[in-house]
Amino acid sequence: MKSMATASGVVDQGEASSVEHSFRSPSLHASRFVILVAQFVDRRISADHFSGQFRTLERSDSGYLDRDVASVVRKLSVDVGAYRGDVDLRGVDYIDSEQLWHAASAAFRDLLTLQSELLGREAG
Repeated sequence: MKSMATASGVVDQGEASSVEHSFRSPSLHASRFVILVAQFVDRRISADHFSGQFRTLERSDSGYLDRDVASVVRKLSVDVGAYRGDVDLRGVDYIDSEQLWHAASAAFRDLLTLQSELLGREAG
Protein backbone atom coordinates (compact mmCIF):
# COMPACT_ATOMS: atom_id res chain seq x y z
CA MET A 1 0.00 0.00 0.00
CA LYS A 2 1.26 3.41 -0.93
CA SER A 3 1.56 6.03 1.85
CA MET A 4 2.02 9.76 1.90
CA ALA A 5 4.37 11.50 4.35
CA THR A 6 3.28 14.69 6.05
CA ALA A 7 4.82 17.10 8.55
CA SER A 8 2.94 15.35 11.36
CA GLY A 9 3.86 11.80 10.31
CA VAL A 10 2.72 9.29 7.76
CA VAL A 11 -0.78 9.23 6.37
CA ASP A 12 -2.00 6.02 4.84
CA GLN A 13 -3.64 6.02 1.44
CA GLY A 14 -7.17 5.83 2.87
CA GLU A 15 -6.66 9.01 4.89
CA ALA A 16 -4.98 10.75 1.96
CA SER A 17 -7.93 10.04 -0.30
CA SER A 18 -10.40 11.35 2.32
CA VAL A 19 -8.33 14.54 2.56
CA GLU A 20 -8.39 14.81 -1.23
CA HIS A 21 -12.15 14.17 -1.21
CA SER A 22 -12.76 16.93 1.35
CA PHE A 23 -10.65 19.35 -0.70
CA ARG A 24 -12.87 18.67 -3.69
CA SER A 25 -16.06 18.60 -1.67
CA PRO A 26 -18.69 20.83 -3.29
CA SER A 27 -20.04 21.78 0.15
CA LEU A 28 -16.61 23.01 1.27
CA HIS A 29 -16.27 25.28 -1.74
CA ALA A 30 -19.89 26.43 -1.41
CA SER A 31 -19.16 27.26 2.25
CA ARG A 32 -16.44 29.66 1.19
CA PHE A 33 -18.95 31.60 -0.91
CA VAL A 34 -21.57 31.44 1.87
CA ILE A 35 -19.10 32.89 4.40
CA LEU A 36 -17.97 35.68 2.09
CA VAL A 37 -21.51 36.65 1.10
CA ALA A 38 -22.60 36.50 4.77
CA GLN A 39 -19.86 38.95 5.73
CA PHE A 40 -21.07 41.40 3.11
CA VAL A 41 -24.77 40.93 3.86
CA ASP A 42 -24.02 41.49 7.57
CA ARG A 43 -22.16 44.65 6.50
CA ARG A 44 -18.92 43.48 8.07
CA ILE A 45 -17.02 44.16 4.83
CA SER A 46 -17.41 46.88 2.22
CA ALA A 47 -18.80 46.37 -1.26
CA ASP A 48 -15.35 47.07 -2.72
CA HIS A 49 -13.74 44.43 -0.50
CA PHE A 50 -16.53 41.96 -1.21
CA SER A 51 -16.22 42.50 -4.95
CA GLY A 52 -12.47 41.85 -4.96
CA GLN A 53 -12.69 38.81 -2.67
CA PHE A 54 -15.59 37.40 -4.66
CA ARG A 55 -13.56 37.55 -7.89
CA THR A 56 -10.59 35.86 -6.22
CA LEU A 57 -12.77 33.11 -4.78
CA GLU A 58 -14.60 32.71 -8.06
CA ARG A 59 -11.29 32.08 -9.87
CA SER A 60 -10.08 29.54 -7.32
CA ASP A 61 -13.23 27.63 -6.34
CA SER A 62 -15.84 27.86 -9.12
CA GLY A 63 -14.73 24.64 -10.78
CA TYR A 64 -15.53 22.63 -7.65
CA LEU A 65 -19.07 23.87 -7.10
CA ASP A 66 -22.25 21.86 -7.40
CA ARG A 67 -24.21 22.81 -10.52
CA ASP A 68 -27.00 24.59 -8.62
CA VAL A 69 -24.57 26.51 -6.40
CA ALA A 70 -22.53 27.46 -9.48
CA SER A 71 -25.70 28.87 -11.04
CA VAL A 72 -26.29 31.15 -8.03
CA VAL A 73 -22.62 32.18 -8.03
CA ARG A 74 -22.74 32.99 -11.76
CA LYS A 75 -25.85 35.14 -11.27
CA LEU A 76 -24.19 37.02 -8.41
CA SER A 77 -21.06 37.33 -10.55
CA VAL A 78 -23.04 39.40 -13.05
CA ASP A 79 -24.04 41.78 -10.27
CA VAL A 80 -20.47 41.93 -8.94
CA GLY A 81 -19.34 42.78 -12.47
CA ALA A 82 -21.93 45.54 -12.70
CA TYR A 83 -20.90 47.05 -9.36
CA ARG A 84 -19.03 50.35 -9.46
CA GLY A 85 -18.05 51.95 -6.19
CA ASP A 86 -17.00 55.19 -7.83
CA VAL A 87 -20.09 57.26 -8.59
CA ASP A 88 -18.28 59.02 -11.44
CA LEU A 89 -17.73 55.69 -13.22
CA ARG A 90 -21.28 54.48 -12.78
CA GLY A 91 -23.56 54.54 -15.78
CA VAL A 92 -26.92 53.13 -16.70
CA ASP A 93 -25.63 49.54 -16.74
CA TYR A 94 -23.91 49.69 -13.35
CA ILE A 95 -25.13 49.23 -9.80
CA ASP A 96 -24.15 50.81 -6.49
CA SER A 97 -23.23 49.14 -3.19
CA GLU A 98 -26.82 49.04 -1.96
CA GLN A 99 -28.03 47.30 -5.12
CA LEU A 100 -25.14 44.85 -4.80
CA TRP A 101 -26.13 44.25 -1.18
CA HIS A 102 -29.69 43.39 -2.27
CA ALA A 103 -28.40 40.97 -4.93
CA ALA A 104 -26.03 39.38 -2.41
CA SER A 105 -28.86 39.03 0.11
CA ALA A 106 -30.96 37.08 -2.38
CA ALA A 107 -27.96 34.94 -3.35
CA PHE A 108 -27.19 34.31 0.34
CA ARG A 109 -30.67 32.91 0.94
CA ASP A 110 -30.34 30.61 -2.08
CA LEU A 111 -26.79 29.55 -1.15
CA LEU A 112 -27.84 28.62 2.39
CA THR A 113 -30.66 26.45 1.08
CA LEU A 114 -28.39 24.72 -1.43
CA GLN A 115 -25.59 24.33 1.12
CA SER A 116 -27.97 22.57 3.48
CA GLU A 117 -29.03 20.19 0.71
CA LEU A 118 -25.40 19.49 -0.23
CA LEU A 119 -24.42 18.71 3.34
CA GLY A 120 -27.38 16.35 3.60
CA ARG A 121 -26.35 14.49 0.44
CA GLU A 122 -22.69 14.29 1.51
CA ALA A 123 -23.65 13.01 4.95
CA GLY A 124 -25.32 10.13 3.32
